[in-house]
Amino acid sequence: MKKTFVLMTALAVSCATLKAQQVSFGVKAGIQQNTFSMKTKYDGEWSRVAALGTGFHFGGVADISLSETFSVQPQLLFNSKSTAYGSETNINLYAIDLPVNFLYKTGGFFLGLGPNLSYGLSAKLKGDDGTEDWYKKQGVEGVTEEKSVLKRFELGANVTLGYQFASNLFISANYTHGLSNISDVDTELGNVSTRFAGLSFGYMLGSKK
Repeated sequence: MKKTFVLMTALAVSCATLKAQQVSFGVKAGIQQNTFSMKTKYDGEWSRVAALGTGFHFGGVADISLSETFSVQPQLLFNSKSTAYGSETNINLYAIDLPVNFLYKTGGFFLGLGPNLSYGLSAKLKGDDGTEDWYKKQGVEGVTEEKSVLKRFELGANVTLGYQFASNLFISANYTHGLSNISDVDTELGNVSTRFAGLSFGYMLGSKK
């Protein structure tokens, strides 16, 4: 399913590029409110908990125009999804995100939605007992093979809205919700996902035919 989802996204971008009337490029950066949602077992009972935190993102934007009102906008972003659980436990999570939004534009305003593909670069739990790398494969009680706590790939859905000024500066807001379970160890964590709401500022550098 994951491979099919990625291939469909790549195919959609490729088709949009072939039909494009104009392609422009830009840069963006912003801040976001992160949520790391997980199920944990406490005293033999599963419960849903969430760690919250503030992060940031920055990267590049391509806008593939299909008409005066529609375009496809893939982005490549470095994303800090770090959160804190309690006062002394931090989940430091960094990823490369590829949101691909299908936009409707009118009078400078734009609204769009699409898939988000995320690849984790680093995931470390810092607490009283030290630092634990959640991407490092290790022995886990009750599991015969070595496992990492988290999977690196996450599929999600993204929605965005904003305004682009005549000067090519733009401001946008987005919400991204993880749809796939990134837990690799069912005995420690149940369903795990990330989500975040962000505010970005950017500049479109120009266009080419």
